[in-house]
Amino acid sequence: MVFLTVVAAWVVLTSSQIIQQVLFPEVVPSPYPTCEAGLKHLDAALDRARHAAGEGDEDPDEALSRFRASLEPEWRYLEGIRVSCKSESGLRGLDALERLRYAEEHAVRREAASLAGLRRRVDLGPPTGASTPAPHP
Repeated sequence: MVFLTVVAAWVVLTSSQIIQQVLFPEVVPSPYPTCEAGLKHLDAALDRARHAAGEGDEDPDEALSRFRASLEPEWRYLEGIRVSCKSESGLRGLDALERLRYAEEHAVRREAASLAGLRRRVDLGPPTGASTPAPHP
């Protein structure tokens, strides 16, 4: 009976933490004066993250870590920027940026995995018995 009580208490505690984070996210106030300024900074952070993910020969997890780290600090203020974007165009712009972020993140995973495979093949050198191409004049 004690075991069931401990398990039930753990389930209730962890469930309440999840519900709190999903339904009542912490809103970090936006340092940007307008919605447009916030959107501009989010877009710039996406560009920075895209370039950072492409650097290096690491595995997909390392590329994804670099991508996510490069989104900071701007994306930390997402909920604060969302509060400042009240207009229809501001909300559409924010939605488009969020969709682009997740598409970019997916592309980082996919691209890094395929690039890692190509790099391994190049590192192995030409297959045995393959002739080396003549240099171009």
